[in-house]
Formats: sequence, C-alpha cells, structure tokens
Amino acid sequence: MEISNNKLRRIKKRVMNMYPKSKVHIHNGKYYVLDGEGNKLHNEYMIPPQKTSHMAWYWFDSIIKTNQNIQRTHPKKMSLENFNKKFQRISGRNKTK
Repeated sequence: MEISNNKLRRIKKRVMNMYPKSKVHIHNGKYYVLDGEGNKLHNEYMIPPQKTSHMAWYWFDSIIKTNQNIQRTHPKKMSLENFNKKFQRISGRNKTK
C-alpha cells in the first residue's frame, strides 16, 4: 500500500493531536510509534511492528480512530438520561411535518 506525502502529513497531524511528542522508531528493521516519552504505543494498542514508517503511522492512526469510536459509543459510558435526550433529538428529526 502506497501512501502519498499529503495523506501522510494528515495522518501525522491526527496522531500528533493525541500524542504531541510521538515519533517513529526503528528496531530490528521494524517500525513502531513512540509516544515521545519512550513508551511503545504499539504494545498498548496491540499493533505489530510495520515494515515501513508510513505504514506504522497509517496503522496507528486507524487504531486511534477505532478506539475513539469505541470510547464514544461504549454502553457503560451512556446513562439512561443521556440516551433519552439523544433519542428525543433523533426522533424529532424523523417526524414528518
């Protein structure tokens, strides 16, 4: 998979927004993302080391997006009151006028 420089720049920007000091590190010919404090983020998110630095950024970005989506929609995060407000808002849109 080939990643253009423009897309790589956008990916890095999203990752740097969450981990401002993050950078790619190489070890034994494999690339992985560090959080800037020496922690290997691929261990935390269970991402295998990648063959290229572009792919390390790409996979870490996709994991961050997936993790954010899970955290946003996790059932334990939503209370009944929040659910009722959300349901009222959505059902109000669906009513025919």
